[in-house]
Amino acid sequence: NALAAMAMGCDMVNVGRTALLSIGCIQSQRCHTDRCPTGVATQNPRLARGLDPELKSVRCAMYIATLRFELLRLARACGVPHPSLVRADQLELLEQRWVATSLQEIVGYENDWGLPSSAQQVALCRLMAQPLK
Repeated sequence: NALAAMAMGCDMVNVGRTALLSIGCIQSQRCHTDRCPTGVATQNPRLARGLDPELKSVRCAMYIATLRFELLRLARACGVPHPSLVRADQLELLEQRWVATSLQEIVGYENDWGLPSSAQQVALCRLMAQPLK
């Protein structure tokens, strides 16, 4: 979903629920009651003891790093160095059981809609070509 959103022009995606899952949320739907059994969404000191910030911060960071890695991997599979350079015609969605339709056809996008400007594309390609430090 994140790559499809970027192919349609999104500048960023929200990872709220999945980030909560990475730190131990079990979706008990008690966030608003201050009785989160895992301590993720509570101000209650007794329940908050269940949340180890040192451990959970590492898990959340690993989740975000893995999401980034997978988005970059999918972009490279589409032949571009960065997810924001993926076009809607490069993604296909499986409809019904066996019918694949391009995202461009489904949402009615023109070829270059959703892409950064030419100057931004050049800058992104330069940035992605630099070795990691």
